[in-house]
Amino acid sequence: MRRRWVAVLVVVAIGGLAAAHQWWLPHLASWLDVSGPLRRADYAMVMGGGLESRPVLAAVLYRKGWVDRILISEIRSIPSKVRPLMPPEHELTKALLIRLGVPEDRIILLRGDHAATFHEVVSLRDLLTASPSVRVIIVTDAVHTRRTAWSVHLLLGPMADRVGFIGVPSERYDLHRWWQSADGFFMVTSECLKLFSYWIIYGSGKWWIPVLIGLIVLYGMFRRHFAHRQSHHNPDHATA
Repeated sequence: MRRRWVAVLVVVAIGGLAAAHQWWLPHLASWLDVSGPLRRADYAMVMGGGLESRPVLAAVLYRKGWVDRILISEIRSIPSKVRPLMPPEHELTKALLIRLGVPEDRIILLRGDHAATFHEVVSLRDLLTASPSVRVIIVTDAVHTRRTAWSVHLLLGPMADRVGFIGVPSERYDLHRWWQSADGFFMVTSECLKLFSYWIIYGSGKWWIPVLIGLIVLYGMFRRHFAHRQSHHNPDHATA
């Protein structure tokens, strides 16, 4: 009987979420966007992975005088049959910035084997440590700002106050109706999953998850133990 009620409650909860999806789904995307007010900085840092839009906004920031230089990360190449025919992403980003009016000597390459947001923030930490007065604006997709900010606060500590975030609005989907687009659905759901994986791999999740699993195992052991004792003390009921 209890399991039946649990199943009913789960079905009702899922039905309620589905019925109210037009209210809470836009809030999910808004929650991922932690772009702050734009402030003058020394550098705009273009995060890897958004070649079609992030360098464009960074170039605008430079031309408008919001930043003096632009940082780009050396991105690890992904092995594929097509990739050897293309220049590395950071070279394409640099070429695009130059084409958009940014002088080559204003573009700074952060050397390293960067394969993820976390790796790029590690290199940013090294730069900020070496230059205590430098301020940076991180340029990335709007829904990517929360995971980036999480990494910044985890790795930079007090230096995180010297970093701001500006999110690039996507032209491929409406942020307030992201679930109606294949691109929007992929971006928002993948960011939620990546943020959760970051919490597990780099954050406190690597401690909480084993504890939670241990508690579930202990609960199952105690439940099985007491069920065995109850059936032992009530042999007639167990036989029935």
